[in-house]
Amino acid sequence: FKQEEATMAKMLEELIEHCPAAQALLQIRGIATIIASAMIAEIIDIRRFAREDSLACYGGLGLKEHSTGKTVQMIPTPFFNHRLKDAFMTAAKNFVRYNPDSHLSGYYRNLVKKGMSTNEATKRVARALVRVIFKLLTSLVEANTQAAKVQKCEGEESAMANGNSRGEDDHPSNMSLPSPFDNTMRAKQVNESLPAKISDESERRKRKGQKKTA
Repeated sequence: FKQEEATMAKMLEELIEHCPAAQALLQIRGIATIIASAMIAEIIDIRRFAREDSLACYGGLGLKEHSTGKTVQMIPTPFFNHRLKDAFMTAAKNFVRYNPDSHLSGYYRNLVKKGMSTNEATKRVARALVRVIFKLLTSLVEANTQAAKVQKCEGEESAMANGNSRGEDDHPSNMSLPSPFDNTMRAKQVNESLPAKISDESERRKRKGQKKTA
């Protein structure tokens, strides 16, 4: 099993090598190749979630309001992505294990000391990690969007400098003007053909006059 896991991890490393989102997740201690790949595969695009609460609910770590008419309480949402929740929970366990001096690890230990079960305490840590992951992926998208806007502006400025600021090639502003050389040659051809046309017209009128006289 370990050999198969190592083989799969190696394949995933090659797949996510050029994925900025996955590479950003790998910077968090406790998130390795398999967990990062699972998160990216299930989240797909962070822009699907307007807030971190939406991502938490999708990953089974959020609460929803439940009203019975007399009382209102927050309960876990029954519909969520189980694979994403497993990835979040595994990341939380690894984070506490490999970051013993971190704030979240201290938070975990305090919860357990107060009598909370280790599973519930891990879920709290996972919820906190969701906040970190949401901000990380959102900032990455915003940076890419800003870079794309800058690149687009630079491209438009370059096009304007080159005289190609219009879109279509057949736009009047992109159509090349006739060459003076072409106009001169065309005028020369017309002038050379005029005497022949005049001569033919004179000969035709002369013949027509002879027929009337006859």
